[in-house]
Amino acid sequence: MRNKDLINSNESEMVPFLSAEEAWFWYCLCTQMGPNHSTNRKHKIVRPCELSDIIIAVKKLVKIGQLRPAHIKVLAKYGFEQVPPHPHFGDSSKVCMLWQEALGFLTTILKQKGIVGT
Repeated sequence: MRNKDLINSNESEMVPFLSAEEAWFWYCLCTQMGPNHSTNRKHKIVRPCELSDIIIAVKKLVKIGQLRPAHIKVLAKYGFEQVPPHPHFGDSSKVCMLWQEALGFLTTILKQKGIVGT
């Protein structure tokens, strides 16, 4: 679903995310900041989506069985911390693998929707 504030915006001004990780961190940050800070019109960079587009993509991946509860737990923990897991900082290889798998699945769907650039 596109942000209704973007309807009159020039499509060329919209900047897709560079990666699913960037989109996920944006989603988590905006969610933490609350609804008054999460609309595109408040940001200098106009994104081709709403927050709801990100969570809808995640829910779709859960529904089709690609994302499991373990993926969601890792996405939530590290997304809200705004830092990816890394073995150098004591994160297990399993956690790092779940993070990468989840972002791989998310990348596919967000690229299809034009939210992440190609």
